[in-house]
Amino acid sequence: MKQHKHSMLSRLAYAVIAALSLCIAIVAPAAEEHVSLKQVIEQVLHNHPDLRISHIDSAIAATDSERIQGLLDPHIRAGAGIAQDQTPVSSSFQPTETRIARFDAGASKTLAFGDTLGVDFSYNRDLQLFNSPFANQLASINPAYRSQLNLSYRHPLLKGNGLPAYAQGLEAAEQRHRASRLQSAVLAHQLTLTALNLFYQLALDDVNIHYARLAVDRARRLLAYQRQRETFGLIEETDRLQAEALLATRKTQLQQAIAQRETDQTSLNRLMLQPASHPLHITLPPVATDIPEPLPEALQQARRTRPELHLLEAQLKAAEADLLIARDEDRAQLDVIAELGTRALDNTAAGAAGKAFSINDHYAVLSLEFSDTVTGHREKAAIRSAELRKQRIQAEHSKSLESIHDELAAAATAIRTITPTVSLTRKQAAVELRKFNEELERYRQGRTDTATLVQFEGDLHNAELQAELQRLRLQLAQQQYLWAKGQLMPSLGIAFASTDDRIHQ
Repeated sequence: MKQHKHSMLSRLAYAVIAALSLCIAIVAPAAEEHVSLKQVIEQVLHNHPDLRISHIDSAIAATDSERIQGLLDPHIRAGAGIAQDQTPVSSSFQPTETRIARFDAGASKTLAFGDTLGVDFSYNRDLQLFNSPFANQLASINPAYRSQLNLSYRHPLLKGNGLPAYAQGLEAAEQRHRASRLQSAVLAHQLTLTALNLFYQLALDDVNIHYARLAVDRARRLLAYQRQRETFGLIEETDRLQAEALLATRKTQLQQAIAQRETDQTSLNRLMLQPASHPLHITLPPVATDIPEPLPEALQQARRTRPELHLLEAQLKAAEADLLIARDEDRAQLDVIAELGTRALDNTAAGAAGKAFSINDHYAVLSLEFSDTVTGHREKAAIRSAELRKQRIQAEHSKSLESIHDELAAAATAIRTITPTVSLTRKQAAVELRKFNEELERYRQGRTDTATLVQFEGDLHNAELQAELQRLRLQLAQQQYLWAKGQLMPSLGIAFASTDDRIHQ
């Protein structure tokens, strides 16, 4: 019986333990994910939908080169038909009806330098009917099958010479395709800055929470000490209320810091396309100790690496090609045309077809052909539009250079000014800690009041917080300086697939 009771108790104990374990598993928060700056940026670049859209835009831009290549595609044509023509006549030797069967074909090919080759072939049969039997007999022995073969060569002297629509059009299409690829790199560069700022904002939030908790612990110890002294009648109620007010203030600050971190964590998670409440633990990169190079050198490096500058350079080359095409369209058309053809006439189908390749009966022509528009409003408007687009891109290039200059100057200034501040705030925090400890000892000895002690505790809290915040702000400024030079991703070992090869040269 005892053994049975012991067995029942054991099973009950196991059931209770299992139930408690299940409850703990349900209510326990998800483990924080330790993430580095490199991991955050890589995940943003891998998941962000704008980059996927940019890749599609690049693929669309690639099709423009194929369209330009189509200017050199050969063109062929063919046609066939029959006709019947009945007309009134005034003589028996005039045909009362004419029946015609026709076939013709041709091909042309535009060459890359603007000349055009063409070939045309036509073949037809005529049948004439007369009221007079004698006239019908005479018509039957006359040739009724005709054929001709024509070769032509057109060389433009002015408009179309060198075929700018192909050569410059292909250059413009290739540069637009390159610009579309670089647009992905520009977008990735901007997303990198957003991820960098959010990453360090979380680090700053962690510092705020850490020192807010330290301040809450100090305030709790002070309140406990005040309550103990109030019990023995050593202090008045006002002193204890000051300690309670201090604890309430510190708890409020802690809650505000926690709420701010939740907000910033949500922003970073959504930037990485993760669940908004996914817990993150920031792992900071090593602190850089390099002194920034002179600003002109940094600016030159940024000109070699910043994708937006290469994007504008590609757009400028495309605009220059468009301008050459527009200027060619405004020129007069003056072409030299050479033609060589054969003629054949026979009373058999085979005979007419074979004689088409004989030069016994032929013709040759060398001619000039001129055409032009009277006012050219459309062409001149196209030239003006191309010139303005080019000027706009040049202005954007200058604006981007100034913006990069500002970014480099701001980051370099932050590094230069924050660096000495870091050591000074650390010294200040150490002094404030000694000052608070001494004031606390004096308070225990009854040599100072509660208000002074609370003030000293606030000074210590602010000094410790500022020392750590300045350290993180220095790190952020150093990373922003690398970003402004276009070197942040390479320094982290991140390779972006859509970045143009020239950026890394």
